[in-house]
Amino acid sequence: MEKIVVPVDFSDISAYGSSLAVKVAAHLNAELHFIHVVPLPSHVLLTPEGELFEDGDFDTTIPKERKEVAGVQMKNWVEKYYPSAVSCVCYGHVNEDIIKYADKQKASLIVMGTHAVSGVKELLTNSHSEYIAMHSHIPLMTLKCDRSDMEVKKIVLAGSFKDDDVPHCEMALAIQKAFKAQLYLLRVNTANNFLADGEAYRHMRAFAEKHKLEDVEFAVYSDNDVEEGIMHFVAKNNIDIIAIGSKQRKGLNKIINGCVSADLLNHVYKPILTFKLKD
Repeated sequence: MEKIVVPVDFSDISAYGSSLAVKVAAHLNAELHFIHVVPLPSHVLLTPEGELFEDGDFDTTIPKERKEVAGVQMKNWVEKYYPSAVSCVCYGHVNEDIIKYADKQKASLIVMGTHAVSGVKELLTNSHSEYIAMHSHIPLMTLKCDRSDMEVKKIVLAGSFKDDDVPHCEMALAIQKAFKAQLYLLRVNTANNFLADGEAYRHMRAFAEKHKLEDVEFAVYSDNDVEEGIMHFVAKNNIDIIAIGSKQRKGLNKIINGCVSADLLNHVYKPILTFKLKD
């Protein structure tokens, strides 16, 4: 059975992520896991059982109170969104422990709401979603607004499709199949990265044949850069979900140097599914 992990901070943004995860879980017949991480300073130690280490150098009163409150919130959250879901409230460091939990559960997908650039940041912020997209091998789906009434009819998978440069896209294809959605394979041509239409379509046809895709269309779109091309294609074709690979780049230059999926996280209000490309 597939497992979907949903980080929550009990905000409206987390509610958006939870609603989307419930919809996806129902179509994939997946097990849903909600996790809330009570953040701690980096110097605080935990016992092997995940409890606070009482060494006298750190006042544990506040984090203990926060965990107790979060436990009650989590119980209500599960009852509201998915009574059969597994839940976890733990101490730790938000980014790392979300990934660790998802790895331990052998999750197939992480789903989370994240704030718009101009939005008020709470516990789960853009930086968390970008970190997880960069460092986790598990596909990540993010969104910034309420899509509880969304019908998944069209999905776009963006890439060059040259030499099968879109590995690890199984979740995107599984979601397309589960929702019986129309799939678009999209290549964006730019001045610095141009491929003749005939060759681009040949790569996409080979990709579709290799993965035995059904209900698929091919598209080549020219724009100033890849990010703008994807956004313009999404707007013109009323796409419901965007799927794109992430280079898993390390350090602050991961966005500056053009990791498209991280750029999209801050600009697109459709659900975005990112997955690991070749390192």
